[in-house]
Amino acid sequence: MTDDQGYGDFGFTGNPHVKTPNIDRLAARSTRLTNFHNSPVCAPTRASLLTGRYHQRTGVHDTYNGGAIMAAEEVTLAEILSKNGYKTGIVGKWHLGDNYPFRPSDQGFQYSLVHGGGGVGQPGDFYENFIRTDSSYFNTTLAENDRKVQRQGYCSDVFTDQAVQFLREKRSAPFFLYVSYNAPHTPLQLPKKYEDMYKDLAFDTETDRQEGKAWANMTDADKAAARKVYGMATNIDDHVGRILAELKQQGLEDNTIVIFLTDNGNQQLRFNTGFRGLKGSAWEGGTRVPFLISGAGLFEANKEVNALTAHIDVLPTLLEAAKIPLPAHIRTDGRSALKTIQGRLAPAPRSFYNAWNRGWTEPYRNAAFYRDHFKLVAVNADGDDLNTFELFDLDKDPYEQNNLVQSQPALARQLKKGLDSIFTDISNSPNLTPRRVIVGSTHEPLSILTRQDLGGTNMGAWLADKATGYWNIAIAEDGFYHLRSIHTGTIAKGTRSLVRIGHVQRSALAKGDGHAVTIPNVWLKKGDYVVESWFEGPGGVTGPYYLEIGRSVSGN
Repeated sequence: MTDDQGYGDFGFTGNPHVKTPNIDRLAARSTRLTNFHNSPVCAPTRASLLTGRYHQRTGVHDTYNGGAIMAAEEVTLAEILSKNGYKTGIVGKWHLGDNYPFRPSDQGFQYSLVHGGGGVGQPGDFYENFIRTDSSYFNTTLAENDRKVQRQGYCSDVFTDQAVQFLREKRSAPFFLYVSYNAPHTPLQLPKKYEDMYKDLAFDTETDRQEGKAWANMTDADKAAARKVYGMATNIDDHVGRILAELKQQGLEDNTIVIFLTDNGNQQLRFNTGFRGLKGSAWEGGTRVPFLISGAGLFEANKEVNALTAHIDVLPTLLEAAKIPLPAHIRTDGRSALKTIQGRLAPAPRSFYNAWNRGWTEPYRNAAFYRDHFKLVAVNADGDDLNTFELFDLDKDPYEQNNLVQSQPALARQLKKGLDSIFTDISNSPNLTPRRVIVGSTHEPLSILTRQDLGGTNMGAWLADKATGYWNIAIAEDGFYHLRSIHTGTIAKGTRSLVRIGHVQRSALAKGDGHAVTIPNVWLKKGDYVVESWFEGPGGVTGPYYLEIGRSVSGN
């Protein structure tokens, strides 16, 4: 799975510029699901993909601001397969929680090599990456099995090297390998070789000038971004070729299911075959992604299936393909599409709900409800005014140009009733309550709280020093703890560093010789807390980049 690579960023989907020969060949030998949907943004997609459940049920409701932590109670595909004798591994992007008990290792992955937060160099990633704004994709600091490491080279190269190594080591046992590239997500950093491939791309073909298409209005900035994205896409394509070649060399090709997909639509404006909207949108351009599935003698080559399918179907489909029963206590929102993909069963009637907005889920801000080939869209809609919604027949109008609300109001009301019903059901999900990082346990002796999980209404300043807010934690055991607030630069002498944990507040003055202030030996009792950390200095109130909380040894 790639990150922010849109439906049109491949040769096999008609892009006249990007070079993706390995993925194109994979598409030719795969069954292609041409009506497959993810969530509008990345963390929600990842939660649904791994659990078969609408992301809101899992506790994931945003990409940051405390909304990208999947409940530890959720059972993932990796956990199920691990309990059935599979070796499980993830390389790349996790984005479902960086602290215990939410890490890949806590959710069924026996091996992990991942970056922090939602992206390399973003707030929430390792400090060493964040401060290198122009080079974080190179020589990146990562977490390998929950230990910080630095790997030399370009991040996509590093993740592929590890994926290949995993295949070599696990070939004697059944395995599940989740290769989750953070590219071509911003920042758009790439090796010079791939940047040079597209540096002279002029965007002057008939496709680029196609009347009525959004990409015909690309600005110079859009074109500059597209050149880099295409270079990153070709780099990924080379790596997909490496992984497929390794499978073949190891004799695993005929007994391995291979899936390729992207996590949501493209972030920047460029060719996307004509779908409306971009990443973050409930329009097709935000959620419809390519999905290729092949291998193990189960899937026909060079076949297209246009049945409505989604990320919530992947877990039950793969379990059926592997002949592993879904655990009886797990409730999925998706269903197995195996027989439909294989052509042994006609697509059954179905509904599908999709939504995302900043903060907590809202009913009509950015949502869609599908019933077979009809789709109701609510973008800043008024629940009391049906005419503020839009209704489309995707079989006849996949690009969502002809609103049918006024010509088919009865159908629109039916679909709105379905949207209201699923929204009400999801809103009562117990995992939507805030997730708490468990501090002071043997599983994570030192907990690093980052801006990725910082809550509050000041997150418009996410990248800036002014970002302040709170974290939800649970102290595992009574004891002395040390608190270390970390800034992105040297903290001026005399600046007061404050930490508040529940009703316990402590502070210390910076000495002016470093980027962190430590407050030692704070006695904390076991329990649930809200934590705040901030600096009071010459520039006013600012927030830390990290707050470290760890057990002190014998009160020292």
